[in-house]
Amino acid sequence: MNGKNGDRLLFRRREPRILRLLLRRKRLSVPIFLLASSCGYVGDPKPPALNIPAPVTDLQAMEYGPNIVVKFSMPQLTTEGLPLAHPNEIQIYSGPATDPFLADQWAESAKKATLVPTDATTYQQEIPVAGLAGKDVAVAVRVLGPKGKPSAWSNVQRLPLVAPVEQPSGVKADNVERGVALHWNGSGPHYRIYRAEGDAKLERFAESDQPEYLDDTTEYAKHYRYLIQAVVDDKRQSLASDPVAIVPVDTFPPAVPGALTALAGVSTIELAWTRNAEPDFKGYNIFRAEGDGAFEKIGSLVEAPAYSDAKVQKGKRYRYTVTAVDILGNESGRSGVADAIVP
Repeated sequence: MNGKNGDRLLFRRREPRILRLLLRRKRLSVPIFLLASSCGYVGDPKPPALNIPAPVTDLQAMEYGPNIVVKFSMPQLTTEGLPLAHPNEIQIYSGPATDPFLADQWAESAKKATLVPTDATTYQQEIPVAGLAGKDVAVAVRVLGPKGKPSAWSNVQRLPLVAPVEQPSGVKADNVERGVALHWNGSGPHYRIYRAEGDAKLERFAESDQPEYLDDTTEYAKHYRYLIQAVVDDKRQSLASDPVAIVPVDTFPPAVPGALTALAGVSTIELAWTRNAEPDFKGYNIFRAEGDGAFEKIGSLVEAPAYSDAKVQKGKRYRYTVTAVDILGNESGRSGVADAIVP
């Protein structure tokens, strides 16, 4: 190519070199920004991103009944520090641990479970322990990126698997005066009690080293649900028991009135006894008998711990007993008998 057009093309091909020479010889008369703007050179091309996920670092594993429960968080970045988009697969490996532990060799004979990634940031998966009981088991996870390249292995969890922890059974919830008494069958050695009120979610509520527990925080007429889980340590737990439900009902009478006395006066007999302290107390019923006859009620729901009986006759002997009643009508047993003879 000849002429000015050819010279321009040759100059453009040599622009970076010419620019350096002009700068070096201090002969640059054309503004630098004009040369730079006409130059298409923007540096060396970058290789395509590998999109290899960063490894999982928070893997947790525990024995839960006949399964291993695995929990971990999905890495959010690649090894190049870029956001991890569209991971391909999650691989969970479990198998007998080896010493020394070489993850790639161990994985060749380990069991593999796969998960399809979702938008979740945390994952939980149950793995059956069948065939692994009695062995020292290793668990590890890796994530495949969008191009199928796997991450490095996660932190490795090791579990000495023994016989599964016995699931508590036969759970009973009894309505007792102090609350709800729970009883169950199990071999422990420690238990967690979960409780929910109404339709709420069951949540960890209490602990016990015995197959029983008294929940003294309940309220009458409210609906409660319970379930029990046996625990050896943080890595060995049983399946939870079947839930049991109960609505505590106040069927419990006040305490029997005590220290009843009868003092004969002029045409009256004065009664007195110890006051009841129950918050749901309502009143006292007073019973009287002439001589050795049968008792009959002569006073109902008397509020004070005292009573004056003016319907008596001189020379006669009278016997008395008292009961306490709560606001639901639950009545205590009868107090001890006190007697007096009208002078």
